[in-house]
Amino acid sequence: MQRIRMLVLLCASVSIPLTTGLDFTYAAAAKVFRVYDGDTLSVSVQGERVSVRLYGIDAPESGQDGNVSATRFLKRLIWEHPLEIKVVEIDRIGRSHAIVTRRGKDTSVNAAMVANGYSWVNPGRCRVEACASWKKLESHARKYKLGIWSGFDLVPPWEFKLQGGQ
Repeated sequence: MQRIRMLVLLCASVSIPLTTGLDFTYAAAAKVFRVYDGDTLSVSVQGERVSVRLYGIDAPESGQDGNVSATRFLKRLIWEHPLEIKVVEIDRIGRSHAIVTRRGKDTSVNAAMVANGYSWVNPGRCRVEACASWKKLESHARKYKLGIWSGFDLVPPWEFKLQGGQ
């Protein structure tokens, strides 16, 4: 675990201006180890466990309407599928923020979560080129009341946290 973290941190320190969206700190093949919620998972990369947050999106938090359904959808989407993890940035607690794809698929898991109505595009944190198309996917999901847009009383997760949520 320490070896992978050091690799991640080393790559992150070499590639600081990653918010442009054209470069990645590293890309690696991974296997799902655990899904924590609709935007956070743990993967095994070369036998090491790494915590990964889906870059640029935000799913409902624990205790928030829609959390359980978003988590279930992410599990169904990725469980037992080999993944490609493209790390965009590393946060202050050492967690990798990544664009995740299932091997052999063109669409990212991040985009699939938004398109199927299980997460928001985080306006303050999504800075890669794909974010504009993800925003269109979010509008479509809202319009057609997909996923969490089908009837929950929704507050964006970043506002939920400010209101005293988890």
